[in-house]
Amino acid sequence: MRKLSSRIFRLFAPLLFPYRELVFLRRYLIRGEIPAIPVISVGNIAFGGTGKTPVTIFLSQHYSKKDFSVGVGIRGYRGKIKRERAFPPQEEINPFEAGDEAAVLREALPNAWIFVGKRREVLAEMAKSRGINLLILDDAFQYLKLKKIEVVLHSLEVPDFYLRESKRALRRAHLILQPLKEASNTPYTYFLYPEGVPEERVFAFCGIARPEKFLSLFPKLENSLIFPDHHRYTPQDLDEVYRRSRGLPVYTTEKDFVKIKRLENFRGGIFVINWRAKVSQEALLRLDELLKSWPLVLK
Repeated sequence: MRKLSSRIFRLFAPLLFPYRELVFLRRYLIRGEIPAIPVISVGNIAFGGTGKTPVTIFLSQHYSKKDFSVGVGIRGYRGKIKRERAFPPQEEINPFEAGDEAAVLREALPNAWIFVGKRREVLAEMAKSRGINLLILDDAFQYLKLKKIEVVLHSLEVPDFYLRESKRALRRAHLILQPLKEASNTPYTYFLYPEGVPEERVFAFCGIARPEKFLSLFPKLENSLIFPDHHRYTPQDLDEVYRRSRGLPVYTTEKDFVKIKRLENFRGGIFVINWRAKVSQEALLRLDELLKSWPLVLK
């Protein structure tokens, strides 16, 4: 089960080549607008699993400690929101309405404005109208209608068949961050680390892009259950989790937990592995330089 997602991507790999070329061609056809406030995008060229949301959270916390009023924007994938919406600090975000990643951002950034919607240029306008002077977008490298500082997370270990865009797109990045364990010729690095990994026998479940990465955390994984990425959990799914765990401690991801805990039959006993990120000081200094050059850095 751990390798199921990789098999699927391998199966459709021949179809991805023309798709990547079309995505890359869009970069020559679409001219984005320059927003009134600085915008940083945290993105990648893979289909997920590189740590965009933890890095977005890290940068949001980092710049909130400086002379910035920081807002965070996200598409709201698999949510029901049809128009762009602003969530003020402390307002709860329902993952079934705004998407699981938006709910994770709220859990980690309770005092931040969070903006949800497909049109990132509208999110930037909404942020400015609320006194925000720095907007950080989670997963917007492929969104071309808005010009922004492009921070791209790129892992050399991600196989080619798992890329949603050609590697040539990396030339459009302002700052490429590589995982610390892979970097050899660059000081611009980041690393992810999990909090709360147990040593005991456990049952784990998740619905994320790269489930094998999550499941490999547990040294004594007794059994597991994998759902599709961004899965919309039902009470029946939760009953299945409880049934198959057979009394073992149950672990899942933040993205899954924000949905599971809202189900009517949730009765506790499920623990969360929190992924956190740190970005190298050299990368932060470079990002400071890019912000000081706004908006000239976009031209």
